[in-house]
Amino acid sequence: MPLPATIHSAVIPNAIRRASRLFSGDSRDCLHEMFQNARRADATCIAIDLTEQDDRSLLHIRDDGCGIDDPAALLMLGHSGWGDDIARSEDPAGMGMFSLAGRTVEIQSFSPSAATAWKVQIPAHAWDSGAPLAIGPARIGWGTLISIEMPPDWKQGLSATVADAARHYPLPVTLNGALLLREDFLKDAMFVENACGCRIGVYDRDPDWPGYPRINFHGHRVKCALPTVREEMDSGRLWTVRMDIIDAPKIHLVLPARKEVIDNAALKALRDAAEQILYKAIATRPDHRLPFSAWQRACELGVTLPQARSGLAIWRPQTADDCHGRSSRMIAPEGAMLIVPSLEPDIAQSLALARGKPPIENVQLVEAEDALQGYAWYDTLPVIRDISLRIDREGAVHRYDDDMCLPADFACGLVDRIVIELTVCESGGKDAPHSVHSIEIPAFVCRNGGWDIEEAIILATRDGGITPDRLSRIIYATLFCAADDSDCDSWDTQSRSFEREARQHATHILLGEDAATLEAINMSAWDNLSWLIPLDRKIVIHAERGAITVDFLPN
Repeated sequence: MPLPATIHSAVIPNAIRRASRLFSGDSRDCLHEMFQNARRADATCIAIDLTEQDDRSLLHIRDDGCGIDDPAALLMLGHSGWGDDIARSEDPAGMGMFSLAGRTVEIQSFSPSAATAWKVQIPAHAWDSGAPLAIGPARIGWGTLISIEMPPDWKQGLSATVADAARHYPLPVTLNGALLLREDFLKDAMFVENACGCRIGVYDRDPDWPGYPRINFHGHRVKCALPTVREEMDSGRLWTVRMDIIDAPKIHLVLPARKEVIDNAALKALRDAAEQILYKAIATRPDHRLPFSAWQRACELGVTLPQARSGLAIWRPQTADDCHGRSSRMIAPEGAMLIVPSLEPDIAQSLALARGKPPIENVQLVEAEDALQGYAWYDTLPVIRDISLRIDREGAVHRYDDDMCLPADFACGLVDRIVIELTVCESGGKDAPHSVHSIEIPAFVCRNGGWDIEEAIILATRDGGITPDRLSRIIYATLFCAADDSDCDSWDTQSRSFEREARQHATHILLGEDAATLEAINMSAWDNLSWLIPLDRKIVIHAERGAITVDFLPN
């Protein structure tokens, strides 16, 4: 067979036989399509009624619009039959009636040009067959009445489905005579402006985010990715938008079910307009905490914003089981501040020991916020660029930082000195002047690449004055991380067990093996014996390996 010289698009004649596959066949699709047809027909209201007739459940949808003028156009796939205004503003596809495909349906309508009412019965099998259907006279005086034989799965929750379809629909809808609730799709928006044929509402705390559809097409809500801006760097305010379409002819929905928006140039322009309106809403507030990149984007869109409100979270040393985020307390940058970068727990806990010591005793340590880089007030703050530790033991010097580990055989115990060295830059600039500060600390718990307490290197200075209680808390903060394995004990049980182990290690290092043994016995007694002793009595315990005697002391 020779190849053709040209090809062209076409629809094969038997395509109608697949019409029942265009829609999912659920009640929600049907209601949305019938509602849209009624609105386009200039209806002023819709009445929904549920009835039982001859053991059949019927859904009746009645509108008072202009009616269907030409019955022949009713089942003509791809022929909408709407006038030029509707065709321009909404791009109807002539497929909506096929949301009823596969259902037994009776349609009654009034034809203005014929000045008479007509009706047609469409059996469930006729949608795909293309068989001729007889048009008969009807008694309807205006508008259109569609009666659908409901399948069992439609009946479950149908009242809620009707109410949801009517919620943001522009016309009043009744269900069995009762008027259904309607509300503005942009209800509770803190800022509303029109653009690109849409009403665009801005929210700083939308309770329906993120699952709720963001665009309302005359009552039919669809999901669509729209601009957002997170103001605070962690879990703060998220600015979002919703859109209520008024007259946006170039915003097209994916056919046939219209559950998505086609990503075209018109949608891009609408997103840009929405983003500009979002920043306009932020500009109405007295201040903001936008990332610098968002502030720059606002400038690109022609929205003038002040610089982000100054202030940073007070630094809190990271722990191995870190799950509680930044400090919520903010401070103004008028005082002396020093930005601390993200640190590993062992380095962070060492820096915590250096707080309050010269030369940083009068400096407030604050959390780094990389997203604020670019704002003048942030870029002028001094920042810790590097941190390392120096350990002196018996004349030898050992170093530890992000790139260096202590020797694997480095023993836990007492050392001569532990010094934390801070490289501080005068500002966040790349070539800013810097200085190095050395601060002695009394202890250091070194993870050395691991998390296990038996593998960690726990050190304390001989004359540092640190107590077993303080050292045990540093061990816990640096190393304890609850296991996620479901076979492990609860977090509380794991935490208590690790606290006891940390206390025993700290006591052994600072006070020796005998003190550690007594501490372990003491903790075990508190956990397992103390609750057994009567409130008004005392006991004495004599214990040795293999023999324990217990007696009450005389009152």
